[in-house]
Amino acid sequence: MLVVASLGWLFDTMDQQLFNLARRPAIVELLGAHSANAATSGQVAEYAGYATMIFMMGWASGGVFFGILGDRIGRAKTMMMTILFYSVFTGLSVFSTSVWDFSVYRFLTGLGVGGQFFCRRGAGRRDRADRARPYALGWLQASSSVGNMLAALIGIALANWSNPDPSEAPGATCSWWARCRLSSAC
Repeated sequence: MLVVASLGWLFDTMDQQLFNLARRPAIVELLGAHSANAATSGQVAEYAGYATMIFMMGWASGGVFFGILGDRIGRAKTMMMTILFYSVFTGLSVFSTSVWDFSVYRFLTGLGVGGQFFCRRGAGRRDRADRARPYALGWLQASSSVGNMLAALIGIALANWSNPDPSEAPGATCSWWARCRLSSAC
């Protein structure tokens, strides 16, 4: 469970940072604006803010929704669902035709990200001896830094990055692995 939670957290933070990198170019493209035009620059910033706010609303809602669901069906199944949620809806955002459907995809991605917090909460503590618990929690938290660094490297490699659709394949793979390997008793 700790390895899957760590990988989920890694790809989760990578998704968040890729969104930060891709948000402005995506909004510019969806608005049909020119980023150099001062008149549309404010509009781009406004809609980028809306997309981020809507993502954060999904994040908060996902923590509540998947927290309740996880108590009912188990952490392993819930973790798989949350990873698939943020993977699939991040990928589907490439098909956005307007700022508003892009924001809907970001809300649904946020549900998965928020749900991951619930799943990770117990992953470092569950079934661990007291002396091993700090190391497990440290490992889990360190994986977020790796996700952020991977996103930075992707951003450097792809300077004209638009929508982060293929980047979530590792997250979906992690979810499939979790489904095959973990019992629902986690």
